[in-house]
Amino acid sequence: MDKNLPLQKGSFVDYRVRVSSRTRHVRLQISPQEGLTVVAPRFFDLARIPALLEKKRDWIESHLRRFADGPRVRKTVPAFILPDVIELPALGESWQVCYSPMNTACVGIFSEAPGVLTVYGAVHRQLVCREVLINWLRRRAREGLCAWLSTLAAEHGFAFRESVVRGQKARWGSCSSKGTISLNYKLLFLEREWVRCVLLHELCHTVFMDHSPNFHALLDRVEPKCPQLDKELRKARKLVPTWVENN
Repeated sequence: MDKNLPLQKGSFVDYRVRVSSRTRHVRLQISPQEGLTVVAPRFFDLARIPALLEKKRDWIESHLRRFADGPRVRKTVPAFILPDVIELPALGESWQVCYSPMNTACVGIFSEAPGVLTVYGAVHRQLVCREVLINWLRRRAREGLCAWLSTLAAEHGFAFRESVVRGQKARWGSCSSKGTISLNYKLLFLEREWVRCVLLHELCHTVFMDHSPNFHALLDRVEPKCPQLDKELRKARKLVPTWVENN
């Protein structure tokens, strides 16, 4: 639902209203890319939104003025919208995210029910909320992907020293000469068969560190579909949400 808010000097700012069943309070989100978004709880009286925006007029106008300053804004205003749902195809999971404001400067996260996350505290601090959510993703990757890697290693007779989770910019995974396998937590957003191919690829590097014919022959034995899956992986970056990729 798109509307506009009158500003000073006869100008207007367009804004979008998004109704979410996973939020309990009205939230304002503003960024250079998305503009102004009002996230309202389900069954909230949308007719109250103009009055709420009027109370926040100074805050909205101050952010719009910062946008006019160009590149400097990108350092202070998040270029993303925090998620209400986190889909993790690699683990077959879907998580609803609720934001619970509290009178504190800190932000925390907990799960008291399967598939439900609650981010609590100073939830207006979007960058801090993002960091809390990414730390949670790292934990899920350690719990899910590293365990999956160990299962595949045992199944195919591979041995590695340890597995770690990182947030590489350009790689889904890597294997060191000492047998340490690094996995990108962003793999969580990929389809399971793609992730399995990445895990097996890195396990094969525990035998052959290069991409020689011997390496590819080994990879073909453990997963014949990997050549085709490798091609599909080239377009996988677009599956990683903006709130994760925009640092």
